[in-house]
Amino acid sequence: MATFLVIWLSTQLVSVAAVFAFLIGFPRPATPAREPKVAVIVAVKGHGTELDGFLAGLFAQDYADYRVIFAVEAADDAAVPAIEAWRRRLSDRVTLVVAGLAIDEGQKTTNLRAALPLLTPADEVLVLADADIWMERDWIKRLVAPLLDDSADVVSGFTWLVLHDRKLSSLVLASMSAGLVTIPRMPLLNAAWGGSTALYRRTFEKLGMAQEWRGTLSDDLHLTNVAQRAGCRIVAPREVLPRTIIETQGFGEVADQARRWYMLVRVHMPATYALTVAALTFGAVGWATAMIGAAAGDPTALRVLAAGFACAVWRDIGRAILVARLFGPAGLAENLRFLLADPVLAPFAMMFNAGCGWSALTMRRTTWAGVTYELLAPQRVRIVSRRSE
Repeated sequence: MATFLVIWLSTQLVSVAAVFAFLIGFPRPATPAREPKVAVIVAVKGHGTELDGFLAGLFAQDYADYRVIFAVEAADDAAVPAIEAWRRRLSDRVTLVVAGLAIDEGQKTTNLRAALPLLTPADEVLVLADADIWMERDWIKRLVAPLLDDSADVVSGFTWLVLHDRKLSSLVLASMSAGLVTIPRMPLLNAAWGGSTALYRRTFEKLGMAQEWRGTLSDDLHLTNVAQRAGCRIVAPREVLPRTIIETQGFGEVADQARRWYMLVRVHMPATYALTVAALTFGAVGWATAMIGAAAGDPTALRVLAAGFACAVWRDIGRAILVARLFGPAGLAENLRFLLADPVLAPFAMMFNAGCGWSALTMRRTTWAGVTYELLAPQRVRIVSRRSE
């Protein structure tokens, strides 16, 4: 047991070093050589607590030449009035398309595909965005810059979760997510996250995504697979880190979200799923072993457990520096409760996360935004039921 605990503690020390290495030279300025015309595609459903902030941030971008195509499921969607208000103000910049109900694919996929015919040859860069993010004013510039200097074929990012409630389940979800934010930005680990992804329109068309998306539930994981098979370079700049405002209804909802994500990764990227679950399991077993040994009075386990909590504290000190540098004093203030609670919650969040990963091993069905899907293969989805609104 002692040898295992020492190895586990070594990985905790490495994770602390990774957080502080992440901060070196962070954040870099966004200086694209030029500003090509950008088309932003946003699939929207409902008027959540994040939508107004998303719209305000989207139309406050420090970028001259961009327009936005919103795609909704139905004309009476709750998001439409908010979108129409912006269309009245910026008629040349806002387009709205009604996709209709999905048939044997994800509703988001149907919405995205409905927006594609509205692209024009003048739209040089395509940006895919989720309507629950709050971005900084240089968000488009940061997505475009690596394309212009030819260091990437696809540019994406990660998300930083910000609590909108005081629930323990929300704190745990934020803790589960925070571990992904500061992982090394290596090509093998980068993915095209649907919340913030940019690529040249010609690349999108060369990959044949309009057809590739047919029948998929996960637009971004399938785009990642297609891009990797084509030899595309997927880059995730550290500074592409928009905030996602979250509130949860308890651990059941958090488990449903996490299990759906693991199911999608398992089907689309099985090797990534296996490595992720293995890493989470190792971390969770380490925490559990240290706690059980400490409770039994083992001095080595007690020292390792104390050191593990110390590592958790230092990781969150690094994360505090990250949010202060990227979002300023206001960002630090809005994250303070999470940053203070996370060192204590980290062991439980790791165990919970590992459990969600394992429980998705044979999972085939998930309910997402009121629709229950059965996922048979990356491009084989069956809609089982749809909740009446």
